[in-house]
Parts: sequence; structure tokens; C-alpha cells
Amino acid sequence: MFSTLNNKIIALVFGLLVVSVLAFGVFFKINQGQIALLKSDLARSEQSKKILQNDLTSVSNSLEVAEKDKENLLNSLSLLAKALSDRERDRNAIKQGFAASNKELKQIFNGASDEKTKSWGAADIPADLNRVLERSARCANSYRHQDSLCFPAKGTDQQVPSAAIFQQEKPRAF
Repeated sequence: MFSTLNNKIIALVFGLLVVSVLAFGVFFKINQGQIALLKSDLARSEQSKKILQNDLTSVSNSLEVAEKDKENLLNSLSLLAKALSDRERDRNAIKQGFAASNKELKQIFNGASDEKTKSWGAADIPADLNRVLERSARCANSYRHQDSLCFPAKGTDQQVPSAAIFQQEKPRAF
């Protein structure tokens, strides 16, 4: 009986040993699967880290470019503000000069005793002369240099004939 009990204990120990080896094998396979999953997660994390690092670099570069553009725009803004203030100052000076000239002309014409001067001052400016003066004033602006009215597309390459060839030169009277 003792030997049967001994055999049963040995068989039980052997069975437990086989079950524990099988359980250890199953746990080992499960752990290997978890390790493989963790390795793939680590690889994905490294790849995501590289992508985020590249994105950070590109965003940093874009931010630097935007800051430079901002500085350039601020410089342009200050130059534009200065140009506009200079333009306004010059415009006011021209207006004041025009008003002073008008005042002087009115005083000259009002104080003139000569009938010819009075009639000339009261006369209307001819439409043709007015049109020429307006065109000259318009074309004097720098932004009109490409205007076809100010600068014709085709230029003349012929010389102006001398007046002496066709007739005797006469003194001119204005």
C-alpha cells in the first residue's frame, strides 16, 4: 500500500510538474506576444516622435519666416506712414503756396490801373489751353509714366525741320 501511495505521489508530482511546465510554456508564449506588442508600440512611438520632431521643425521654420515677414511689414508700414506724412505735408505746402499765389494775383488784378491787364485778368481761360494745362498736370505725376496719353506707344524718329529752310526767320512777337 505504501508503494502504491508512493507511486501515486510520484505520479501526482510528475503530473503537477508536467502541468507546471505546460503552464510555464503558455505564460512564456503570452509574455513573448506581449513583448512583441510592446516592441511594435515602441517602434510606432519612435516613428511618431520623428514625425512630431519634423513637424516641430517645419512649424519653427514657418514661425521664423512669419516673424521676418512681420518685421518687414512693420518696416514697410513705417516707411509708408513716413511717405504719407511727407506727401500730406507737401500737399499742404502746395495748397498754401497756391492760396498765396491766388491772393497775390487777385491783388495785382484788383489794383491794376491798366485796362489791358484788367481785361486779361477777367477773361476766361480758353478750353484748349485749359485742356493742355490739365494734361500737363496729370502727366507730371510719376504714376502716370505708363499712361498712353502722356507717353505715346510709338515715338517719332524724324527730326523736326528747321524753320529757316522754308522761310526767312522773322522776329516773334508774343
